[in-house]
Amino acid sequence: MRKFAFAATVTLLAASHSVAEERSVNLSVPGMFCASCPFVVQAAIGEVDGVLSVTTDVDERTALVLYDDALATVEEITAASTNAGYEATVIVEDAEQN
Repeated sequence: MRKFAFAATVTLLAASHSVAEERSVNLSVPGMFCASCPFVVQAAIGEVDGVLSVTTDVDERTALVLYDDALATVEEITAASTNAGYEATVIVEDAEQN
């Protein structure tokens, strides 16, 4: 019985990763004013499981986040920035990659 449960769990996990997609979200982070602010935002968002990359722009006060949607949600990503002291809101989900 234990072998069956283990096999079922492995199969379920494998199936869930096959439908995972790499997504992106562009966030407005209006509290980024100084040179060190983007690094704090990058570090906070980068700690979210499933985040693949974070690119911040202090001049535009934005963050572009690439993430695995099977592991991370936009809500978790924005909460990580907000919890670090930099409120973040969605500008565009699945933003074009440049």
